[in-house]
Parts: sequence; structure tokens; C-alpha cells
Amino acid sequence: MEKISTKNKIPTILLVGKSNVGKSTLFNKLIGKRKAIVADESGTTRDAVVDRVVWYDKQFQVVDTCGIFEGKEDEIYEKSREMTLKALEESDLVLFIVDGRNGIASEDYTIAELLRKSGCDVLIVANKVENEKIYEKVYSELFSLGFGEPFPISAEQSKNLDDLIESVIRKLEEKGYSLEMPTEEKNTIRVTIAGKPNAGKSSIFNMIVSEERALVTPIAGTTRDIIDEFIDINGRNYLFVDTAGLRRKSKIDVFIERISTLRTIESIERSDVVVLVIDVTEGITRQDQRIAGLAEKNGKGTVIVLNKWDLIKNAERKVKEFLDEVHEKLYFIDYSPVIFTSAVNKVGYKELIKAINTAYESLHKKVPTSAINAVLQRMIIKPPHGLKLYYGLQVDIRPPTFVFFVNKTEVPESFQLAIKRNIRENIDPFAGVPIFLKFKERE
Repeated sequence: MEKISTKNKIPTILLVGKSNVGKSTLFNKLIGKRKAIVADESGTTRDAVVDRVVWYDKQFQVVDTCGIFEGKEDEIYEKSREMTLKALEESDLVLFIVDGRNGIASEDYTIAELLRKSGCDVLIVANKVENEKIYEKVYSELFSLGFGEPFPISAEQSKNLDDLIESVIRKLEEKGYSLEMPTEEKNTIRVTIAGKPNAGKSSIFNMIVSEERALVTPIAGTTRDIIDEFIDINGRNYLFVDTAGLRRKSKIDVFIERISTLRTIESIERSDVVVLVIDVTEGITRQDQRIAGLAEKNGKGTVIVLNKWDLIKNAERKVKEFLDEVHEKLYFIDYSPVIFTSAVNKVGYKELIKAINTAYESLHKKVPTSAINAVLQRMIIKPPHGLKLYYGLQVDIRPPTFVFFVNKTEVPESFQLAIKRNIRENIDPFAGVPIFLKFKERE
């Protein structure tokens, strides 16, 4: 019989298995990013980590149990075990991860028995199947766990992950779940407003929301220091996130502040565009550089906002001075639009929205292969001695990612920067987004 509740909840799948079978690697690959596992003060508890998998217009929730099936049999272990048993009862599908390289161990049988008693729906997944011949040697013994045909993958190499996700979606839909994302979340530009404390982030956030007065709905479960709002601007959906300020590590001495900082980092990882708000009266700080570095490393679009412009005397004469500081201290995101704002006077609002749109569009831009190779042929800077570039192509978006086929993959950083500069100058500026390069030896 179909459960009525399945129509209104995001289904949850649980990753279960003994230690060192690659649960966390699989988790990170499924959600599309690295997510830190947070320990408490004593450094012994391993909490379950939860996030969402988005596959085209479908979604489900995944929980990494992080090895809580193994450990000392003490109070912490028992509490973790209790939480896992509860999670099993509430899960809609369990992925039982086993070692497809070394075969099964005694812990696997213990977990298998626990799963059978829980009555949950189980799909057995054999991880670390990089070598088919090695997998053939352990294949038959995996059936002894009692969950049927194992699903072979390599989380590390992303092998068969697409098929695994499709299989999970098919099973969940057969159980009656609707996995379609809510309409307001589709094609939504996710913008994180970040910066050090008191840079004016909340003022910028309020300026955007009050300017439009088109609030759709607040997201449930927001905290006192992270506020999310869906708004519509000229028929386009945005999710703006106002975060707590990132503080220097030495200043983070209260638990709630540590949590707030972690949430800010997670918000950056989830966003499309990061608006870095800088207090012009203080200049660019190490915290600002850290935020910019997090955004660049995670392939996010960035817009630099120099806020409190109304407090600068003779501001018009000092524009170049401030731009020079940006190019000097934030040189690694010098592709970013720079907007001067005064949240108090609502100055720079339209320019800010335009810059966000530009960065978002750059994230999704794809350029012709012919244009890339034409640029390679016209490069003034020649490859270092012994390096040959045969051809290149764009292989991904969000962020724009290019693969170049070479005779050897040791490519100096200076030459990589030259390639990026030539792409921006001669093909497309990719304003507001980083360009990622990969190099492969031509066979």
C-alpha cells in the first residue's frame, strides 16, 4: 500500500558499512562536494552527516553514518548505535557498502544481521571495484550477506555512480515517492552574502529584500545567524543567504560561533555566487582573503562589494586607490566584478544584481572547441621546453572546466595562468568565475 506521506517528504537513503569501505568518499561524490565531519570537544564522537543529492530536477536526502558501527563499546559508542538504529527505522532505502576489492569481513555479517532485523529496504553496493579481475574473485562471496546482486562501483574514480543514482531514484519512485524539486527551487540563483563581522552583510541583504518587496517565503529551519530568503527580481528566482561573519580562528571560543562559522562555509559550498562584502573603512583583511579563497577553490562565482562607500570622503577621487587594493590583495579572484555600495543610501543595488546575474551566466557558459584551439595556436607565450599542447576542449560548467591533451601532465603554474588569461582575453571573459584546467596525456 502506498504511504500518503511519501508525496510530501524528501526520501532518505542511508550509507551503512564497516570502516574503510569508502562511505564518506561515496557521500561526497553523491552530493558533489567535500563536507567536513564535525567532532565534539573530546574528538571522539563521529556524527552522521546529512545532505541532499540533486540529479537533474530530482532530489533525495543522503546520510553518511561515518563508521559509527565500529568503535569502543562505551557510552559514546552505544549512543551512536542508538542513533543509527533510529535512522534505520526512518530511512527509505539503505545502501550497504562493502569492499569489492578485499571481500567481506566479520563486521559485514554483523551489520547484515542488524539490517535484516530492522526490516529496511537494502541495496548492497560493492565499492573499490577499479579492477574487474580482482572483483571477480570476491563477487560470489558477497551473496552470502543475503541481499542479492551487488552493485559494483568505484567512488574514488566515480565509476558507475550515474547508474547507481538512477537505480536509487528508480527504487524510490517505485515506493511511491515524488522526487521532483519544488518549483521555486528550480533555476534559482543561490547567492551567499559573506564577509567578516560588521562589514554590512545584513544591511546589503536587507537592501535587496526591501528594494523589491517581493519575498516569496522564508525557508523553514533558519537559525539566528543564517537567514535565507527566496525573492523574485524581474521574473528571476533568487535565494539570498545572509551569513554570520567569518572570524579569525583565535576568536572562535564559543561553541555557537564555531557552528555559525561552519554553516557559513557550508553556505558558500552550496551557493552559485558568493557576494564578498568588504568594509571600505577597514580595507581588505585576512578574513576577506580567506572567504575569497574558499569561493575560488569551490568554483563559485564571486562579486566583490566595497560597502560603506558613503563614509569615504572625496570618494570619487579614491576609486582607483580601492581598485588597486582589490587587485593586489584579491589577485586570485581578479576576474570578479567590483561594486561600490552604500546600503544605508541604497547605492549600488542595480549594479550588484547585474553583477550577480553576470557571474551566474558565466558559470554556465560553454565555448566552442574550435575557438579554444585557435587561441592555443595564437598564444604569444610558448609552452615550456619539452611540453607540447595538442588540443583542448571545455568539458564542464559550474565552473567552466577545460581539458588540454599534452605529452606530459607536469604543467608549470605560470603557463596555466597564461592559458587562462588567453581564454579570458580572446574567447570570453568569464566574468565573475574561476576557470579550472585539467591536463591529460594523449595516448
